Amino acid sequence: MEYGELMRIMEEVHARRLSGFNCAEGVFWGVTRSIGLDVPVSCMTGFGGGIGRSGSVCGALCGAIAAAGVYIGRTEPEDSEAKARCDTISNSIVRGFMDEMGTEVCREILGYMPESRPQHAGGERQIHPKCKQAVTVAVELALRQIKADQCRSTKTSPEDQSG
Repeated sequence: MEYGELMRIMEEVHARRLSGFNCAEGVFWGVTRSIGLDVPVSCMTGFGGGIGRSGSVCGALCGAIAAAGVYIGRTEPEDSEAKARCDTISNSIVRGFMDEMGTEVCREILGYMPESRPQHAGGERQIHPKCKQAVTVAVELALRQIKADQCRSTKTSPEDQSG
């Protein structure tokens, strides 16, 4: 993915965040739209603020992993190839996120419990700089890993192996 395209996606994601999307919704929306999928973002609403504003696993990371699942996750229990590909992508996203952010725990990223801050009730929305950074990192990692998977699967497609 080209830098300019990534910047356009990030601008859209951050605009949606300022409009009210939480971290998980924003990441999931940006990644799925970028790879040509139109999946309801409502499935991610409960993941914001470290899952239900509990300060647990970062919602941005959850959104990235969920988008990877929509991209390549299995739909049948016996699809071990899809599971392996999704696990590889997800593991790379988590490792990259931890390297960049130092932790996957929302309250540790922010330095406080999300539930202790009032929810947005109109007016100008303030987004914590560390949350904005986590969203950016999660989107970049997810898109990079999905793109790498697409390149790997293209190189090993049956058409390439014939003849």
